[in-house]
Amino acid sequence: MISIIIPTFNEYGNITSLVKYIYQILIKANIKFEIIIVDDNSPDQTALEIKREFKNNKNIRLFVRKRIKGLASAILYGIKKAKGKIIVGMDADFNHPPEKIITLVEEIKSHDLVIASRFIKGGGMEDKVRYFLTCVFNLLLKYILGFPTMDNMSGFYAIKKEKLSKLPIADIYRGYGEYHLRLVYLAKKNNLKIKETPVYCPERRYGQSKSNLFIMFFIYLWTGLKMKLKKID
Repeated sequence: MISIIIPTFNEYGNITSLVKYIYQILIKANIKFEIIIVDDNSPDQTALEIKREFKNNKNIRLFVRKRIKGLASAILYGIKKAKGKIIVGMDADFNHPPEKIITLVEEIKSHDLVIASRFIKGGGMEDKVRYFLTCVFNLLLKYILGFPTMDNMSGFYAIKKEKLSKLPIADIYRGYGEYHLRLVYLAKKNNLKIKETPVYCPERRYGQSKSNLFIMFFIYLWTGLKMKLKKID
């Protein structure tokens, strides 16, 4: 079974459509799954919408955190609740195309960590400015700081839970999206078999992004530098 973990905050306009789409794809592919949604008590009533739509569906599990907030810690919370042998991490805004889950699940059979990559042949982004800036930053991460993949900031991946449990997950899943840098860095350090598979990421369907690109790059660069200097294990 695979456990798909989706952290949410103010994703009322996206989440039910996304979950229904994932559900249809995986049922058709005859894949046993659960979808774990970890909501940080969204004021737009994201959690209420999920309860209304999926209250009798045992494949959909909702957890609402009222005191603790944060993207990475929400994913960690979902990992601890997961029943599947494969963990799939993805965003709630349709930026990560659900049909790619099938590829991740197929390729994880012969690998430990499979990353949906925007920066290998066949990948890309609808937002061309963001694509260029993010690509340049990832080239720096790979060729200057020694990170293992072309897309070290993906956030869309599959990993074997057994392998993930051997990594220091409490240290990895902290902060915002920089957790993914720690994940790939420590996966390489612990000799996990990593593969990238191409993905084309459209823009979000509804709502506004919660990421400030320049603040994010500063945080990611600082995270990468600390790892390079071996101040983070």
